[in-house]
Amino acid sequence: MSLEVELKAHIADPLALQGRLEALAGISVALCELKSDTYLSFKGKDTLFRMRVEQSGPSFAEMQGTLVFTYKDKSRKEGIEVNDEVEFTSSPDQAESALAFFLSMGYEVYITKTKKGYRYTYPFSAFLPPLVIELVEVTGLGWFVEMECILEDERKVPQAKKALLNLLSLLGIKESAIEGEYYMQLLKKKKPEA
Repeated sequence: MSLEVELKAHIADPLALQGRLEALAGISVALCELKSDTYLSFKGKDTLFRMRVEQSGPSFAEMQGTLVFTYKDKSRKEGIEVNDEVEFTSSPDQAESALAFFLSMGYEVYITKTKKGYRYTYPFSAFLPPLVIELVEVTGLGWFVEMECILEDERKVPQAKKALLNLLSLLGIKESAIEGEYYMQLLKKKKPEA
């Protein structure tokens, strides 16, 4: 199990931000990505886990994928998420069968989400693993920058939070742009019947 320290912020000008990201010394080349999420829960309950078809590649025309199942024990403080995460993967051609399996067990689709954009890695600190930075458009919600650090050592959480906020500032993004709600909550507000 790993700890995911993450923030996301609203972006008004994704092209300008992409230019600032790609100007950072040591940042990776952008990887194109498309993530289609189905959140599952029991009837009338909040979501339990996510099933994601995740595709990535050097261009949107050349992507390969995997099916990822994720459960997160979520917490948040001051807009920064710290999540205990358990994941496993399967072949993407199993998505339809997996969904049918879970629906037959009494789960229902809580909400769906699609993100399309670019992923980078950035070695921001010698004391932390490289940060994962995503510049993504979330269907129905607009553009966001997501930054996360995956940790194995809980004692490094304060360092990771500081690194994320420092990078946000370095990119010229105000802390007031940090989104304090999960995408699921934002999507449910837009489509309460979902």
